[in-house]
Amino acid sequence: MASTDHATTPSEVRSFALLQLALTAGFLVVIAWALGGGDADVPPWWVFVLLLVPVPLAAYLAEQVWLRAEPLDADADPDDNRREAVDVYASHTVRRLWICEAPIILAVLVSFFGNHAAWPILIGGLPALVVLAFEVWPSMRNVSMTAAVLETDGADSGLVEGFRRP
Repeated sequence: MASTDHATTPSEVRSFALLQLALTAGFLVVIAWALGGGDADVPPWWVFVLLLVPVPLAAYLAEQVWLRAEPLDADADPDDNRREAVDVYASHTVRRLWICEAPIILAVLVSFFGNHAAWPILIGGLPALVVLAFEVWPSMRNVSMTAAVLETDGADSGLVEGFRRP
């Protein structure tokens, strides 16, 4: 059951996603600048493989998060279902954030422990940032996928309508 102390709102989810995307992008820019940008030789092919393979893996795992939701109870109070739906969506957003951050952290670690300057951030960090934005931003696609799972037993989550409002 959703907490009655504070219910998450779609606006808070949007603000959280925007903040996380801005912080991650800013972090990557600062680290790339601190490491001297692309002032080193291009890394060998195996570094590309090491940094690029986790990106689609993270995207796949983040997409699996949708399937972990329990359908809402069709007999429950509609207002409770709406609050719980937003809470479920918010918790899924955090899970997808953690999953999509892993390749970014790997790219930063390779940047620090290798002698490739910021090349690992450019090779693995930027594509992972794109995946992060796609998975974390509350687009109608992402909201609709969560709503579809939550509404499988006939309950109305009101999730899509809640995220359409400004």
